[in-house]
Amino acid sequence: MKLEIERVKLKPRHPFEIARGVLHERDVFVFALTWEGVTGFGEASPSPYYGEDSETVTAAIKQVKNELDGTPGKIKSRIASGDLRKTLDNHASVRAALDMALWDLIGKTEGKPIYAMLGLDPNKTPATSFTIGIDAPEVIDAKVDEAAPYRILKIKMGFPGDMAVLDRIQARSKKTIRVDINEGWDIETSLQLCRELDQKGVEFVEQPIHHECEDDLRTLKRLSPLPVILDESIINPDDVWARRDQGHGINIKLMKCGGLTPALTLIEEARRAELRVMLGCMLETSIGITAAAHISPLADYADLDGNLLIANDPFVGVAVHNSKLVLPDGPGLGVTRLDTT
Repeated sequence: MKLEIERVKLKPRHPFEIARGVLHERDVFVFALTWEGVTGFGEASPSPYYGEDSETVTAAIKQVKNELDGTPGKIKSRIASGDLRKTLDNHASVRAALDMALWDLIGKTEGKPIYAMLGLDPNKTPATSFTIGIDAPEVIDAKVDEAAPYRILKIKMGFPGDMAVLDRIQARSKKTIRVDINEGWDIETSLQLCRELDQKGVEFVEQPIHHECEDDLRTLKRLSPLPVILDESIINPDDVWARRDQGHGINIKLMKCGGLTPALTLIEEARRAELRVMLGCMLETSIGITAAAHISPLADYADLDGNLLIANDPFVGVAVHNSKLVLPDGPGLGVTRLDTT
């Protein structure tokens, strides 16, 4: 198995700010795995919050590059639960890139899109939200106007004055609103503001409290009139049962859990625990977003807009029509590179 890596510097259309900080650019890594003349593509978008960055990705690639022996199916199993899973334990985005590249490669070999390999109906994809990051009021106005093609907005909150920003957005747009706090509130603030958000017609609130405050999350789930979706609290399948009493649903990100294979297990566990499922993302190209979109018929919600938030996506894959995800019908991921010549 031959592995080639390309580093791509993504440029957000606007500086991307959440409760933890602001992002002006992001390095991602495109993986190309070739086996018997067929190449599959994957993407690693490392997040410092989860202990990854460009240096850790580069080091992990060097560690495993010469260990990718065997058929695509065998290597995929090794990444999911074998020796490569152990080696890459702290490198979820690298596991994600390898895993989706292998799914792409196998799909191309079989001549089937990934959704067809899984027996999923491409017409049952959910609508994706479009994220409005923290910014100056006039810039937020511009962002809301730019989001005109999308019928669901996800508002980043968790900072002083965030409710006034929400009011401003709702005065400008009558779209469905979801809010993401990125652990920016405490329990008292959460209890108060979740009641206010419910009165304002907000659909749900995502990770309002830090994931280590488990008792507070349990209290909030019990008392909140709004559904609480856990993001930072959920990484691996074991987290679902350990935290099922702390939220009403979970946000699954391929870069956080390690790819399509563990994401499918997370969905199964969430359904067993009677939790709702959202598929989310980091800032990513259409490779990573399309990979997640292929399993979106299994989800209740989608927040797969990472490629829509960047100005220099070098790939084309999943499309969005009236917010609904439209899957490509090519084999594997169905992703192609833009011709920039």
